[in-house]
Amino acid sequence: MNLFSIILKNLWSEKTRTMLTILGVGISISAFVSLRGLTYNLEKTLQTTYKSRGTDLVVMEKSTLDIFSSTIDQSYVTRLKLIPSIQQASPILFYFYAIQPRQYFLVNGWELGCYLFDGLKIQGDSLKSGHDVLIGSIAAKRLNKSPGDKISIRGEEFNVCGIFQSMNMLEDGTVIVPLGTLQRVKNTPGKITAINLKLGSGDSFGMSLKQQQDISKEVQSKINFEFNDLEVKDVQSFISTPFATIFSFTWAISAIALIIAIMGILNTMTTVVLERTKEIGILMAIGWHKLRIIKLVILESAIYGLLGGIAGIIMGYLIMRILVSLPQIQGFIVMTYDFLFIAKALGLSFVVGIIAGIYPAIKAVSIQPIEVLRYE
Repeated sequence: MNLFSIILKNLWSEKTRTMLTILGVGISISAFVSLRGLTYNLEKTLQTTYKSRGTDLVVMEKSTLDIFSSTIDQSYVTRLKLIPSIQQASPILFYFYAIQPRQYFLVNGWELGCYLFDGLKIQGDSLKSGHDVLIGSIAAKRLNKSPGDKISIRGEEFNVCGIFQSMNMLEDGTVIVPLGTLQRVKNTPGKITAINLKLGSGDSFGMSLKQQQDISKEVQSKINFEFNDLEVKDVQSFISTPFATIFSFTWAISAIALIIAIMGILNTMTTVVLERTKEIGILMAIGWHKLRIIKLVILESAIYGLLGGIAGIIMGYLIMRILVSLPQIQGFIVMTYDFLFIAKALGLSFVVGIIAGIYPAIKAVSIQPIEVLRYE
């Protein structure tokens, strides 16, 4: 009889305990999958948003935790346009507002005619007056609005001139208004959140990736040298910086969840070893080497971890599916299935099972066959 057949027999003989252990491990793994998956998907969505616009660099207030804390003067736009290799500079201002009770939307203030509008497919008209708004397709569905309808922002009525669809779902869940309008609504005249920079020159077509990166670094160096109160980052760094704290937080919670999973398997396997003292003693008496006993226990423990991981991935993605469909965050996070992430989660759960099986395996090989058989 090989190890796998013995393990399967043992798991099937204690179906209730097996299912409860797998469920316990699955709940812990699902916490890891849902937390890491949501933050990962949000980061990727934001990266897609900026790259789809053609933005190469983002300028914001120096030493702020995230872009939502950034406030800079709009006059920097004119000064930045004087730097060689900056093709376009588009100021942006945004804020979260409740357009309907308990339904918050990201409202973007863009300059009319800026390059940010290039990637939008608009049903209806584009922005023309200070009381026009564009609504993303997802936001329009949530609000049940069509071109020609009205919405209210901070008690002020606006005309929905068009419904837009962009290259990603995050942007489709937002509202776009003229920059001056949002500055007036927020009572922040002449202030913006950040500036999107699009790099290039007359002979930029056909440049290699290395040349593009060199130009980007050169522009960043000039901005950092000339503007002490500004901070400039490429899209990757801009998105990753605020997520470093979020990832640290999710790793801390995930670590606790994984420790709980290890303790659950450890408790099960220690109980299993104690219950099978006679069986293990007989196996050793008939010639089983201690290393084979260790393999038996650790492999059974690893299978608990693997099966728990499968259950956890299913539950984790169900949790994510429920969360991204909530009205409060619908449209802000795109639900994707990353098979590399799933493989990593399965591998992690398998390792968790191996770690949890080490102590029970040591306990098993400490059994003395002669002591077991003496009482038979």
